[in-house]
Parts: sequence; C-alpha cells; structure tokens
Amino acid sequence: MTSSRRQFLQIAGGGFSAAWAMFQTRLLAQTIAPQPPLRLGVVSDIHIRNNGKTANDYTGGTTGTFRAALEYFRDRHVDAVVIAGDMADTGQVSELERVGEVWRDVFPDCKGADGARVEPVFVYGNHDRLAWRWGLRGDAAKNPEKLRAAKEKGIGPREAEAWKRAFGWEWKPVYSVKIKGFTFLCAHWGYEKDIPAYATAHAAELDIHASKPFFCVQHPHPKGTLFSYWGKGAEDGGELTEFLKDYPNAVSFSGHSHMGLTDDRSVWQGAFTAVNTCTLLQISTPYGGEWQCVNSRRSSNEKAYHMDATSRKGRQGMVMDVWPDRLEIERREFVLGEAAGPVRIVPIPANPTNPAYGYAAQSARTSAPGFPKGAMVSVVRRKGKNTKKVEEDQIHVSFPSACANGEKGRVLLYEIEALVDGTPVGKWRLAQELHFQPLNRIPTSSELVIGADEIPSYKTVTFRVTPVGFFHRGTPICS
Repeated sequence: MTSSRRQFLQIAGGGFSAAWAMFQTRLLAQTIAPQPPLRLGVVSDIHIRNNGKTANDYTGGTTGTFRAALEYFRDRHVDAVVIAGDMADTGQVSELERVGEVWRDVFPDCKGADGARVEPVFVYGNHDRLAWRWGLRGDAAKNPEKLRAAKEKGIGPREAEAWKRAFGWEWKPVYSVKIKGFTFLCAHWGYEKDIPAYATAHAAELDIHASKPFFCVQHPHPKGTLFSYWGKGAEDGGELTEFLKDYPNAVSFSGHSHMGLTDDRSVWQGAFTAVNTCTLLQISTPYGGEWQCVNSRRSSNEKAYHMDATSRKGRQGMVMDVWPDRLEIERREFVLGEAAGPVRIVPIPANPTNPAYGYAAQSARTSAPGFPKGAMVSVVRRKGKNTKKVEEDQIHVSFPSACANGEKGRVLLYEIEALVDGTPVGKWRLAQELHFQPLNRIPTSSELVIGADEIPSYKTVTFRVTPVGFFHRGTPICS
C-alpha cells in the first residue's frame, strides 16, 4: 500500500509529525492484519430531543451519546454508518437538524479522519415520521391553530424538505446505495413494503443475486424474524420477509424494539439473516403478557417499591466487519465504553435447512443459567416505603445472581414463587438487573421486594427462585 499525493497533502496541512505517525501506524496495522472488505458502524433509535432530555427524563438520547458512537466509528475507520430509524424523538425538524449537525461535526463532507468516504445509510422510523402529532390529544387535535403549528415543526408533513435541511442531500422513500461493491436497500418507515418492487425495477444495477451479502435497512423487524419483548408491534407487514426468503445472502437491519445486543435472539437466521440494531436510548426489559416483570412497567404503584428498572443504563451499537462468507459483529456498550460481549461470527449466506443462527441451533449451543454452588434464598421481613412513599410491612427476597454458567448461560429474569406445603400462593417475575451489560458488570445479587399483604399469612412460606435464560430454564433454589 502506498500513500497518495492527496493523503500526503492532508497530512502536511496540520501537524505533520503527529499525523504522519498516525498514518504509518494504521499502514502497519493493515499490513499485519487483513482488513475486511467492508466495515460498518450500526446504531438505531437515538431519539434526540430538543430539550436535552428523552423519554422518562432520561438524558441518554442527547447528542452526547450519539456523538460518542460516531467518534468511535470514526476511530474504527468504518466505511459506512447505518442508523435504522427513530432519530428525532418527537418528530421535530429541529431534532433531525441536530442529528445532521453532529454527523457533520464528526464526518465533515461525509469523510473520516483519513479523508476516505464514510457513507451515511439513514432511514426514518415511526418517531421521525409520526411523533409530531402524538402530542395532539383531545381538543388539541381538533384545534386548527395547534394543528397548523405542529405541522410547521413536524418532519412528517414535510419529510423530504426536513431531510434536505438536516443532511443536505435528497430524500427518497426507498433508495439504494453501493458501498465497496456491497448493495444496501433502504426504506423509511411505512415504505418497507415497497422494497420488493424497487428491487425488481432496479434488478440489473443492484446485483443482489450474487453470493456475497447484501443488506436491507428499515426500522421495524421483518415479520416472523427477531423476537421482541413487546410482541407483534415491532414487526412490519410481512412483505419484506416474503421478498427476502429467496435470498439466503440477504441481511436485514432493524431497530424499533430496543432489544439489548447481549440477547442471543438479536441475530436470527432462517431463509435469510436478520439483525437487531438495538438503541442509544434505553434497552427493553421483559414486559407484556407472560413476560411481565416487577421492575418493568408494573401497573400498580401502590405495591412495594420493587427494584428500579435499569434499562436506561443501556445504550448499544455495533461495529460489523463484512466478509464474503461471514459477519463479525462487535457489540459495543456506550454507557461503559466497552464491549458488551464477545464478537459474534455469523456465517453468510444462511443455510435455510440448518441455519447456524436459527433459534434451534442457538439453543443447542447455549446452556441454562446457573446459580453458584451452595446458593440459597434469603427472606427478611421489615418496614419499607412503597412507590407512594408510604411505609408498610414488606418482604425482601434476595439471592445470588445466576451468572455461574457465563456467556453461554446468561440469565434474563427470575421466576419467584411463594409456596405453602408445596402449593403456590404467589408468583412474580423479576428481570435480572443490567442483564444487557457485560457479565462482569452484572450485580452479584438480586432482590425482590413485595408488600407483606401480597401473600397470605402463614407460619411457614417457602420461596423458590428459578433462573430463566433466553432459551433455557435453570435449576431453582429455595429459602
């Protein structure tokens, strides 16, 4: 590899010695270690707000987190940055403009630190296109003046104009881009169903029948692919799945569900491959239906003060090295500034008859979460305050975290039962605190706090705790 005249002039223009040393260091690294044909920085759901805050008064979606992610991608010399939707939290044009400002600060003229092109692969999510009107409820929705004012500020009524103002290039509902020979098919929220027709119309130039990977970028999960804690609301209408099933070399990127990247179900393979891109806002914790957990959207605030939901402490993205036959996925935790878990190596194309990242194959490779040897459940009655700050009699059920089986046996939640003579008299689900962070960051113990009136009054009550992983249930321990 030799340096070009342009690279030399860039180096000479600002601090020759330091820049030249940096250039030579990178040159040496490339000589020693083969570079992937394509390197991507991947994030989603950054949810920028004008007031510096995001949902639940959480500041994680401010531009600081987004900037840190882009700077990390720049330092890793990515060829493109994928943002799979939900850039503007309340759907305001001014929020989208802030996204564009940070992008230009880190990648001026869409170029990295070495002057190489870094392709922006961005799409709108539901918040971008629709959230401008969510605040118009009741009489406000019928007020012409308030509706007009909301439309003036919202992205949805002027999605092409807002895009041009924020980023400086033209907006199209569906578009494609080739990056170092790899094809990307991209659709904004609500236009995913149009990807098949677009691909047919542009078949000659897209070259998606090649054996190497091509990518689809959209906000919702393709129907029937990735698991989501909040169910079918995370999926599209199914048109994309029907289209991609004929392409085992296809890789889909989607956000929307906020699932953590340590969840084994964040990569799915069937007829093709689907990848969850996570979020820079807050990680989803198990809730809804059978997954209802006491530290996640508990409906009653008159119950005891259960463990705080810690999902706000999770902000994750990926650096993905794309090879002709595999994806190497580095999962990054931007709260901590470190890897969320080991690198995942996903073979491409998918083998529809026996996909390496089909959920059955993943289940076979993993094990049940396990408690440390000799672990026991401790139960203590004492006074405490509920969420209304009223003091009450409470029961504290504590136990060691079930991390004994390491990465192959990650724990997601605990099923906790109160038993009298072997008969259940109460049942709760408790999400493992910080289950989405590196294993060494997960607390060594967990605790369920319930009101004393949540179980009948008996002389002897046994508490049984069963750890539950992404695919397996572990062996319970008892008080």
